[in-house]
Amino acid sequence: MSKSKTNNSVAMSQQPERKYSTQKILKSKALSGYQKDFAKVILKEKEYTIEGAIAALDSVLKGGR
Repeated sequence: MSKSKTNNSVAMSQQPERKYSTQKILKSKALSGYQKDFAKVILKEKEYTIEGAIAALDSVLKGGR
């Protein structure tokens, strides 16, 4: 692997995950497998990362598995 690719991947891993408004996440394809009505009740914060929203939903809907 070239040095520039190595440095780029290290820099990418250190960037904070992007947060989106809950309303935008609810409309995203990432949450298309979840019931919107349940998701609206569970996601109470103003913003989430995609991974954070999925983790919150799975924790409640799947019993934390």
